Amino acid sequence: MQVFGLNIEDWASLLGLMATICGGIFYLFRMIILRPLNEQNRDLSEAVKSLAHEVHVNREHEDWEHRAIDGKLHEHEVTLARHDEALKTLFKGEEE
Repeated sequence: MQVFGLNIEDWASLLGLMATICGGIFYLFRMIILRPLNEQNRDLSEAVKSLAHEVHVNREHEDWEHRAIDGKLHEHEVTLARHDEALKTLFKGEEE
């Protein structure tokens, strides 16, 4: 039996040859394009994780500094309130 001038054995050989060529092209595509992209993606993922860790550490440090500044601010507010009361007492004594 022949189709387009080729018998079944020729078609099977041609199909096997085409499958081998397509498999080779797919393998080269994976090695040349996909493998470097996967490696770059892994490197980028590690860089993002490292950056996220640094941001977390910086945020904790900023929170600690804000709490320290809030504590000092509270101390200053208390001191100002004492001074205000002392001034009121002094001026009250002068008026009498």
